[in-house]
Amino acid sequence: MNNSKTKKSIIRAARDVIAEKGLRDSTISEIAKKANVVDSIIYHYFKNKEDLLFFMVDQEIKAMNRELNYHFKGIIGPISKLGKMIWFHLSLNDTQTKDLRIMKYLMLESRGYSNFFIHKGYRSLKEYTKILKDILIQGVKENFFHENLNTSIVRDMIFGLLDEESINCLGSKGITKTLPDFDNIMALILNMIIKSEKTSLSPDNKKAVKILLAAQAIFSEKGFFNTTMMEIAKLAKVSEGTIYEYYKSKNDLLFSIPRVYIETQDVFLKNVIDNKEPLIKLKNFIYHYFFFFLTNREFLIVYLRDIKLNRQYLSSDLHLEFMQQFSYLNDILDEGKKKGVFNSNVNNRIFINLFVGTFSHLATRWIIVKKVHAIDMMEELSQVVNLLSLAVKKKNEFSMAQVISTFSRP
Repeated sequence: MNNSKTKKSIIRAARDVIAEKGLRDSTISEIAKKANVVDSIIYHYFKNKEDLLFFMVDQEIKAMNRELNYHFKGIIGPISKLGKMIWFHLSLNDTQTKDLRIMKYLMLESRGYSNFFIHKGYRSLKEYTKILKDILIQGVKENFFHENLNTSIVRDMIFGLLDEESINCLGSKGITKTLPDFDNIMALILNMIIKSEKTSLSPDNKKAVKILLAAQAIFSEKGFFNTTMMEIAKLAKVSEGTIYEYYKSKNDLLFSIPRVYIETQDVFLKNVIDNKEPLIKLKNFIYHYFFFFLTNREFLIVYLRDIKLNRQYLSSDLHLEFMQQFSYLNDILDEGKKKGVFNSNVNNRIFINLFVGTFSHLATRWIIVKKVHAIDMMEELSQVVNLLSLAVKKKNEFSMAQVISTFSRP
C-alpha cells in the first residue's frame, strides 16, 4: 500500500470509529486495526487522535468552501447570497448521505476541544465564516442592511442559530430535517439586519458542594477528559473514596454541575421577567441570561467545552431540564404576539435556537478563545439585545414575507 492510499485508509477508519464512539472513547489501536495498519504507522502521519480528527475536519471545511463558492455562481446581491449560504448549511444536516452526516457530527465534536482553536482546521473554519461576514459587509455597503450593523456579532448569531439547528437534527433528535425551517430562519435574520424606512451554586450538603466546586474548577482549567478524581479529591480536601459517596462516577460529577445551575437559573429568570411589558421582559431575559453565566465563568467553560456537545448529555433528561428554562422565553414571545408587540409569524422554537446559538458562539469567543475585553463584551451584548429584539418586533413598514420570497430563496 503506497503512502497516499495508507493515509486515506487511516482517515476512513478514523472517521467511522470516531463517529461511532466519539473521540474520547476511541483509541489509536482501534483505528489502526480497522485501517489494517499497525499503530506506529498512524503516528507517521498524525501527532495523535486529536490531530487526526482536526485534519479530517480541516479537509471537510475546505471542501465546503469550494462547494459553497460553486453555488454562489450567478447569484447577485447580499440577501440572495445570505439565503443561499443558509440554505447550503441547512442542506448538510438533511442529506441522507452517510459520509456527510458523519462529518457533520465530527465537525461539531471537534469544537469541544481547546486545541482545535489553535489547529489549522480552525483557520479553515474562520475562512468559511468569513464568507458570511463578507456578505454582511456587502449588504451594509450596498445599503441593504443597517449602516451601524456589527457584522462580527451578526455572523456569530447566525452560525450559532445554525449550530443549534444541527444539534436539534443530528444530536438531540428534536427535529428530523432543518430545511423546512429556512423561511422562518430568514425571517428572523432579515428582521434583525435589513434596512427599513423609518417611521449560584447551593446544594444542601457542604461536602458535596466542596467536591462539586473543586470538580468545576479543575474541569474548567484542564478539561473533563484530562482531570482525575484524585485531583478533585485533593482540591476538595477529601479522600477519593468520599467523592463516590456523593457521585457515582466522573460523568455523574460532570452532569451534577449544570443540574445545580438549572435550579438556580430557574428562580433567577422567573424573578427577572415578572411584571414587565413583553419587549422589556425579552430584553431583561437576554441581559440576565448572559450575566448569570458570565459571572459563573468556571461553569460556563465546563458547559461549553465538556457538556454542551457531549452525546450522553444531549440524549439525557438533564438536557431536557436545561432547555426547559426557555419556557419563560416561549411565554414572553407568546405574550408579545398576543399584545401585538411581536410579529405573529415568528417561530418560537427557531428564535430560541437563534438565542441559544448566539449565546454559545459569543461566550466561546469571549471566554475560551479569549480575544474580547470585558468592556467590549458589554458593548457587543448591548447590540445583541437590540438585534434579537428587532428579530421579533412587529414591523409595519414592509412585508417581510415579500422580502423573503423575492430575495432569499436559492
